[in-house]
Formats: sequence, C-alpha cells, structure tokens
Amino acid sequence: MHPPLRLGFCLSLDFKMKGNIPIPELPLAEEVWLMVAVTSVRERRTQQGKPFREANARNTTGNLALKIWADVLEGREEIRPGLWGVTGKLDTFQNQTQFIVSEYKPITVEQYREYLGCDPLLPRAFTMDIETLALPGFRERVGPKLERDLRLGYMRLEQQDRYFEDIAAEEERVYQLGSLNATSGRVLSIAVHVGPIPGFEVADLNASQAEYAFGIDPEGNEQEEAQALGDFLRLMSDFDPECDEVVGHNLISFDLPFIFQRCLANNIKAKPFVNLGEYNVRGVFDTMRAWWLGDRRSRVSLDDIAWAFGIESSKTSNVEGSKVFELYQAGKLAEIREYNLNDVRVTRKVYERMVACFGR
Repeated sequence: MHPPLRLGFCLSLDFKMKGNIPIPELPLAEEVWLMVAVTSVRERRTQQGKPFREANARNTTGNLALKIWADVLEGREEIRPGLWGVTGKLDTFQNQTQFIVSEYKPITVEQYREYLGCDPLLPRAFTMDIETLALPGFRERVGPKLERDLRLGYMRLEQQDRYFEDIAAEEERVYQLGSLNATSGRVLSIAVHVGPIPGFEVADLNASQAEYAFGIDPEGNEQEEAQALGDFLRLMSDFDPECDEVVGHNLISFDLPFIFQRCLANNIKAKPFVNLGEYNVRGVFDTMRAWWLGDRRSRVSLDDIAWAFGIESSKTSNVEGSKVFELYQAGKLAEIREYNLNDVRVTRKVYERMVACFGR
C-alpha cells in the first residue's frame, strides 16, 4: 500500500486512508482512494432532476462502475475519459457493486506508473470486416432447392422470371449469394484494425495501432477457415466489452453472427464476446446503426456514408465486394486481402467522425 497521493490529491483526507487496493479486494463501505482510467461517462438525472454521472473505470487489477452525485460534481471540472484519482466507498445496489465517488482529480501518466507500476490499460477499438464465399458443396444443393421452392410456391415472381429465362444463370446467382449465409458460406478473410477509442487521449502516452488479416497471408496464400477463425479469436481473447469496442458496418446483423456460426460449423469452442441479444449491445459500435441513430430496420452502405463524409472509397473499378468471387476464381487473393483491409480503414475513419460528432 502506498501513502496518500502527492500533488494535493489527498490533502483533505485522513492520511491513514487505504489506497491503491486491487479492485477485486475493495472493502465495502470503507473510504479508499484509487487510480483508474475512466473509459466512458454517461450523464444521468435523478427523479428530482439533479444531474449525476455514471462511469466505467479500470486499472490493471480490474473494472469498476463509478457513480458521482450532483454535490460532488458541483464546483469541479467535468469528469471525462482519461486518467483520474478517485476517492469514495464501494456500495451495492440491486446486487451490483458500484463505487460512490466523493472526490476526483485528474492524474498524470507518471503518477499512474508510480503507484501501479505499469502503463494504464487504454480502451481499444477493434475495427473489423469479413469477406465470405459460398461453400463449394453448396452448388449441388442449389438446383434441387430452386426446384422445391418453385413447386411449393416459395419462389417470388421476379425470381420465377429469371429462372424460366435461364435456369443455369439463376442457379449461379443463388450459389454466389450463398456467401451471405453461414449455412452455405464460409469466411475467406477477416481484417482487423486495433487502435485507441477516439476521444480517449492521455498526454505522454502513445496508443499503439496495428492491422491484422486472417485467412489470406501477405503473400496471397489462402489459409484454412478454421485457422483464420482461431487466429481471430486469439486476437480477441482479452477483449473487454465494458471498456473496449468492436467496430464495423452492419456488424451486429452480419459479421459477428457469421463468424460465430462458422465457429459452430467448424466445431470450434468459442464463447461470443458480446451479447447481440441486448437492445443496445455493450462493446459494439455498428456504423450502420449509428448512421440511423440506432434504428435497426434502415440500411445504408458503407460506401455511401464514406462518400457523404468525403472519405475515399475502398472500392475500385477492379475490386469491390460483388467481385470477390470472381477475384477468388482468378487467384487474386492478395487483392481481396488488401480490399478487406481497405474496408476496415474506411470504417475506422467513419467511426472516428461519428464519435467526434455524436459521442459514444
């Protein structure tokens, strides 16, 4: 245990106050001090209309929910994502623990390092995108499936017109669309950018950034789907939905379900790291939903948003999502890999704009 913080943090407090205690070992109802990285802050009001803040915080020992009442906020600078020293007491409410803050002040990276012996764990954004292909074995299922749909009256009129005009062409079209369903398609490539969450800047601490592509190596060689899925899961193994975010376009409805459904198909044990059943999914930022302010029914392409924002498209005349199968057949896997990474780069820029304008 360290003595109380210097630089005035604990000048008004009892010098015997406990501090720098691992979060899982915090005692109930006893005033202590902690150094934490506040990763998100939400503005709330009581039934009487008084403002208060709910925040998520973490340090190397664990995560902690903070609550800051109006009387503590009064006369102090607004708490925001960053490094803070906090004092208060651990409490329970509706069987959940929360730390009731009585005082807070900003701290430096040097102070954090001195008392915790390491750099702070900054929240990360995992921006991702996948490319998929229809399974080879699905081709032989297409013909009988179309015949059955026609016989049972499941085929729409416009599809009937295409089918009677050119059965082989319609079978090929349906086969390629199999890439959009995890029962008939597979993961070809998963691209991920790992970087800081926008708006969380800490002076004198540079957040690292890195890009990954699983499924196709830098030389353009294809890897087994199970290997790509396994490598992706290892990258995400320390993802924390309480402070980190996984970011993508139509991520909730397509990319994440597809990945874990293919884990099932490959008999890979993988517990999903987010709960897509939540109305507002913790730890996920879907740029499609953010564009529509949370609406789940409306759709918009990433390319259209990028154009509206003045961001260069990831698509070219030779490479775009609809041409992935054609490129794969031509053996141009390196081009698919780069397109997958470019989609992630565009998504990251869209995400940064949305967070800067809308907040998180």
